[in-house]
This record gives sequence, structure tokens and C-alpha cells, in this order.
Amino acid sequence: MTKKKIIEICSDSQRLISHIKQKLADHQTRDFLFRKDVAGVPAAVLFPLFFKDREPYLLFTRRTDKVEHHKNQISLPGGRKDDEDADLLQTALRETEEEIGVKPKDVQVLGQTDRFLTNTYYLVTPFVGVIPYPYNFKISESEIDYLIEAPLLHLLDEKNFETKIVSKDGVNWLLHYYHYQNEVIWGVTGFLLSNFFSIVFGLDRNRCCAAENGPGVKKSV
Repeated sequence: MTKKKIIEICSDSQRLISHIKQKLADHQTRDFLFRKDVAGVPAAVLFPLFFKDREPYLLFTRRTDKVEHHKNQISLPGGRKDDEDADLLQTALRETEEEIGVKPKDVQVLGQTDRFLTNTYYLVTPFVGVIPYPYNFKISESEIDYLIEAPLLHLLDEKNFETKIVSKDGVNWLLHYYHYQNEVIWGVTGFLLSNFFSIVFGLDRNRCCAAENGPGVKKSV
């Protein structure tokens, strides 16, 4: 999709919402696995989309140093599935309420993107949802340091994006980096964001990743 077309779609909130919903409905979800012998702990996250001054934004969280994994990193609201959760969508909505105070009834769910196995062995299922704005966010101080409101068009601009290949434990990881002000969105969140853009806008930011191998590819021996 051309930059002009993306800007055109993003300039109309209802058109953008309809576009995302249709693209996600048409998409056959895949699993990005760097190990096929590991089932992974079920987890889910939410892409909170909102409109500020008629412009689309995504909401991210900056994690504290008190959490178990991904300390001080930028993430999406979410977490592991509880036994009480009926499904992974409920997991994403419950965790979103616990972390940033957005009630499930206030989320207009648009669909799901591809699942991803992290290097900490969580199988993450991402959902996309529209939330009201402004909103009386209530962050969990033990988990979240602060919130980041990032303009969608800024993240879609390739000038603010780069990739690097990093080797860890015998696996080459293609890492995705998004730069916004003094923040860097990378790691799991960076990959999930690129995957979302690939599905919805056709941006080829996962070109080094095959669905059967995922972003973590075993080194040749």
C-alpha cells in the first residue's frame, strides 16, 4: 500500500476502523515459532487504538523494573492467561483493565493478529481494539511506569523504523525498532507492531522472517 493511500485511510477514523476490521477478518492467523517443540504459556495483549484531535494513536506502556520479564521495556497491555479466563480475548481485556484501567465494555474489539512465541516461552496472541479518548486511565504502579501515546502515522513512517539481527542462545533474532521521541519500541512489541502493519497495510517489515520459523531463526551448522 502506498504512503498516500495509508495517509488517506488514516485521515478518516471510521474508514480506518472498518479497514482494520476487514483486514483482520480476512487474515488467516499464523504462529511465529522459533521452537516447534515448545507449546508456550498462553498469553494475550491488546493494541489499544484511539483518536486524538481526529488523528489515530496507539497506546503503549513503559514497564517498571518490578515485573518479572522485560523490565523497563515498552509493551502493550496484556499478560498470561488465567484459569478463570474464558478465552484469550478475555485475558487481553482483563489484563488491560488491571494494568491501565480501561474497562472491557469500553473496548471495541476489531480482531486478532498472528501469534508469537517469545524467548521467554510465552505464546502471545495479540488483539486490536478501539478505546475512548480522553480516558481516565488508572495504571498499576507495580507494573507500569507510564503510558506512551504514539501517533500511528509516525510509527508507519519508515524513517522511524529499523531492524537489526541479534544472536542469542544459538538463535538469530531479527529485532524491530520503532523510534518515537525519546522512546524505542522493540523486542516482542516491535515485532508484533510490524506484524500488525504487515497484515493491515501490507508493509513488508517481516521480510527476513518466515512464518514456519518466525523472527528467531536457528543458526546453520
